[in-house]
Amino acid sequence: MNALWLHMTPQDWIALGLIALVPLLMAVAICLIRSEVKQVARHTPIVRPKSEPPPLRLKTTEVQREQWRRGKQRHPRAIIDLADDIETLLNRVKAGG
Repeated sequence: MNALWLHMTPQDWIALGLIALVPLLMAVAICLIRSEVKQVARHTPIVRPKSEPPPLRLKTTEVQREQWRRGKQRHPRAIIDLADDIETLLNRVKAGG
């Protein structure tokens, strides 16, 4: 083993030093990243989710929807209002509320 150390050139020592430097630089980088994340976390306010969603406002009334189910509501404006209501409900479901 001693013979190996005696036959090493300066380039070999430089290569070994660089290889040994990699884990040290990785540890320093991890510490810097963790400290930056902690610093950002301290300055970022915590936003708590609302416990209940805002009230849902539909364009059609319950009576109008009942008339639509019975086939008594065929006006084009009623169809547009119902389509808007469906879109509103789909957006609410998509938002998770």
